[in-house]
Amino acid sequence: MLAYVARRLLYAVITFFGISVATFALIHSVPGDPITFFAGASGDNLSPKVLENIRRHHGLDRPLPEQYLRWLKGILTFDFGTSIHDRRPVIDKISEKLPNSALLSVLALIIAAAIGIPVGLWSGAHAGRFADRASSIFFFLLYSLPAFWVALLLMDWFSVRLGILPLFGMKSDGYAEMTAGARFVDRARHLVLPVITLTLAQLAIFARFSRSALAEVIRQDFITAARAKGAGPAAVLWRHAFRNALIPIITLFGLMAPLLISGSVIVEQIFQWDGIGLLYYDAISSRDYPTVMGLTVITAIVTLLANLLADLLYAVADPRIRLGERAR
Repeated sequence: MLAYVARRLLYAVITFFGISVATFALIHSVPGDPITFFAGASGDNLSPKVLENIRRHHGLDRPLPEQYLRWLKGILTFDFGTSIHDRRPVIDKISEKLPNSALLSVLALIIAAAIGIPVGLWSGAHAGRFADRASSIFFFLLYSLPAFWVALLLMDWFSVRLGILPLFGMKSDGYAEMTAGARFVDRARHLVLPVITLTLAQLAIFARFSRSALAEVIRQDFITAARAKGAGPAAVLWRHAFRNALIPIITLFGLMAPLLISGSVIVEQIFQWDGIGLLYYDAISSRDYPTVMGLTVITAIVTLLANLLADLLYAVADPRIRLGERAR
């Protein structure tokens, strides 16, 4: 088991360096200079000499390999650099926004899993029947809906026409003067639409994945043997089939981390939710290299940790992995 964990950690480190190099190269290949962009956006009439001094201050006059090595050295000492846009430490900006995005993403993930997995397992247990086929079509259509279209549709229905939910933002005017209970209700009302938008696509993924996993397990020989020994339908489903179907579902949780982050960029922009998704969008738009790279590091770490946790849970759920490690 220890060798299994060590190998997964080594893979995570190699993957992290690959992600950082690719992102660094891509962000620097985007047309537009961040210093010129920032000077134009701020309305300052700066001379070329002043702009060159600012570039030198941020190290943007150095060759790309040298810039990357300097950035990597800072990351290893937990120095994410300073934002070109507002000259604030990048780690401070991320620390402010990360809890807001985590609240949004975790709620969406929990709701999607709590609904999607049971529905998918039920559908897999009744594979081939009309209800299974109908649910398959429904979840396929649900997964196909673009997040921005769903967000705009929900805003039109519940905010513009019915007026029962806030249109955008994280809190209403006068939030500071509200009581603690009123603040909780206000934040909850602002959460509803973005959480629903993020949940729908994930719900379809969990349902379809769970259905496929259980349908595959039910066709295995050991399920036939369990039925031949007289095990009832409930015992076959939960004692024998469910645990084996749980293994690929655990892996799915690790794979959902990057989907949550990429999806939150669109959703947070539409609903003006003040999280890392909105910060990511603004940083890319303003060519704020240090902020983009800092967000990439956080995203990569969250994704790699989620996949590492999924691998460990996979080993716990499947004894064959532990036995395979001991045999090596």
